[in-house]
Amino acid sequence: MSTQTRCRRLVRRYTISEGAAATVEFTYPGPNGPRHALSLVDVSTSGLSFVAGRELAGVGSGTTIPEVVVRFGGCEMRGEMLVMHVTPRTPEKRTIGALFYPAQDTDLVKWKSAVAGIEAVQTT
Repeated sequence: MSTQTRCRRLVRRYTISEGAAATVEFTYPGPNGPRHALSLVDVSTSGLSFVAGRELAGVGSGTTIPEVVVRFGGCEMRGEMLVMHVTPRTPEKRTIGALFYPAQDTDLVKWKSAVAGIEAVQTT
């Protein structure tokens, strides 16, 4: 985990180092679509962003993706995502930013603890 930036939501976002074991996994489109395991770019207390390729055509602002598994900071959390923006990086890759809604209280506690752990490491 490396740098910290401010986003328009006024919460700290923490950039995930390349090669870190940090992924978001989900099936898209729909429950019978292919399973995607994509690298996280950054996380915050309210959401995440990740890099996706052309295979996620049709994902845009307002798309809800259910049954998401997020892994970072040694934790696994389940929930759903609401896509807030899609930003092209290259013609083949784009960054997708989404709000993350933990499925259960235990997932919420893990999410907040994992983000706090990153913050503690980056501020020491």
